[in-house]
Amino acid sequence: MSGDDAAGRNTGAPQGLDSEWAVEQCNEWLRLHERVAIPEAEREPRGAKQRLKGSTAERAKITNRVLRVAEAVWADWNDRYFRNMNATTVRELIFELEEGIEVRERLGLSHSGPALAADALHPWVWEAARPHWNADNYDAAVWAAAINVNSQLKAKAKRPDLGESNLVEAAFGISPPDEGKVRLRLCDETNPALFKDRHLGALSLGRGLFAGVRNPLNHIGAEDLTEQEALETLAAWSLFARWVDRADVVTNEATA
Repeated sequence: MSGDDAAGRNTGAPQGLDSEWAVEQCNEWLRLHERVAIPEAEREPRGAKQRLKGSTAERAKITNRVLRVAEAVWADWNDRYFRNMNATTVRELIFELEEGIEVRERLGLSHSGPALAADALHPWVWEAARPHWNADNYDAAVWAAAINVNSQLKAKAKRPDLGESNLVEAAFGISPPDEGKVRLRLCDETNPALFKDRHLGALSLGRGLFAGVRNPLNHIGAEDLTEQEALETLAAWSLFARWVDRADVVTNEATA
């Protein structure tokens, strides 16, 4: 493959592709396209002495599979290569699947973005979302995470009577807590500007998540979340959950 070809391709196994299975298909393609000797008893006079190992049906089936792999790994496969499958191309495909990304990274030719691990999200979020996520019910996963974060916030802010936006306001409002009430504090007031930014930021994030994500899930006609949208949303809930979890509980006596 020339340098121009490499630069022109969108290369590398996409997220979710089973690279091990894909490599197995490529290796099977190579095996079925090996040339083997035709036994003398089966040769025709003056006929070929070799043939491909696999049957026509076997080779057609594996070629269709490897074509799908090539289309997944090389975005411009159809335009550039016109489905021209041969042993050299299949070996290049194996290289891409096994080590192409790593080699280009070591040469400084590409940069892979960070991966977001769902099981590294805050436990309040992931433990609630996981059963629904594993069932591919992404709306329900986000809903369950939101409900659990709401419950945890109620408990920490000691406001079982409130929910959602009002609860966030009671927890992170920048005024001192009323008598008998508490606030959640991400920092003290030594730096007033920082104090204001941190708590207004928590207010805005919490309100936005409840109003813009959780509440619309109640409405008929709301679009279903895609897997990527749901994962990004869970990440936002995870950030808010971490802020709630690490915040100090402050009473009116402590801030008087």
